[in-house]
Amino acid sequence: HLALKNDAAAVQMHFLSGSQQLAQLALPQPSVSSPAAATLRIAQRMRLDPAQLEGVGLRMQSEAEHCLLLALPCGRDPLDVHAQTRALRTGFITYLQNKQAAGIINVTGNAPSPAVQASGGFVLHIFPPCDFTDQHVARVAPDLLSSAADSGHLMVVVAAM
Repeated sequence: HLALKNDAAAVQMHFLSGSQQLAQLALPQPSVSSPAAATLRIAQRMRLDPAQLEGVGLRMQSEAEHCLLLALPCGRDPLDVHAQTRALRTGFITYLQNKQAAGIINVTGNAPSPAVQASGGFVLHIFPPCDFTDQHVARVAPDLLSSAADSGHLMVVVAAM
């Protein structure tokens, strides 16, 4: 689940490129004791200005230092998927586009390594559809871009701090 202010949406993260291990370390994993998906709460915003986007783009040049994911709405049945799609569009995509911003989530993750924990963990950049996201998704999954555009999606960049 993703949360922003008073809105929440159930999403499924789809791996596109980069380090799958980074995603596994950064994102909460369902377990036997807590099979329900954890909620990732967007607490900060980053302006979508050229200097900020360039910084994220530089991190994305190294396969080992980033993970690119696509967050798509999901649900228990078609009616729930429709409700989650609407929640994702109104609570996240429209909000972030109106603010011309990406959401930021800092997480400590599941890192067993004290070095990663000491470095502050991971940062997740949550981007609404825009030129920057279209360019990166088209580069790694061109066929996915057109189908994801219909359902509403967010591009997620995971990087170590």
